Amino acid sequence: MDDGTAVRVNGLLVEMWRVFEDFVTSALAEAFRPHGGRSELQDRRHHLDHGRRVLLKPDLVRYVLDSGGKEVPAAVVDSKYKISANSADLYQMLAYCTALGLDRGHLVYAEGSAEPYRHLVHGAAIGITQHAIDLTLPPARLPSTVERVAGSILRNDEGR
Repeated sequence: MDDGTAVRVNGLLVEMWRVFEDFVTSALAEAFRPHGGRSELQDRRHHLDHGRRVLLKPDLVRYVLDSGGKEVPAAVVDSKYKISANSADLYQMLAYCTALGLDRGHLVYAEGSAEPYRHLVHGAAIGITQHAIDLTLPPARLPSTVERVAGSILRNDEGR
């Protein structure tokens, strides 16, 4: 302590969901960098409603310049420290896509080596793709897994 008092520590608390979220979004932003555009982590400029009472905070929004030189959202990503989607995750991503004017959104899970799965929303023409990052891999192999997910997101969103 500041006063010289010794403190004994018997444990450590780590919020793994936050570690996973920060790792995924930072690594994806780095993977997107060579492809142009700009990535914004925890983007707080978007709201669900016109009255701006319901803040949306997606984990990552990738912006690119449109044909007129205006910066527009090109991709939205939310990471989840769990193994699969539930309806709340899908509703949340649907809200992000709707507010951002995107027809695709991406959820990234700590699920192993599962192939991406795309949910098509009835009546909304919005697709929500689930991606997985295998956390059982050795740490040295995680960057290539993130690169694979980033490539899948870029292919999906550039093929509009």
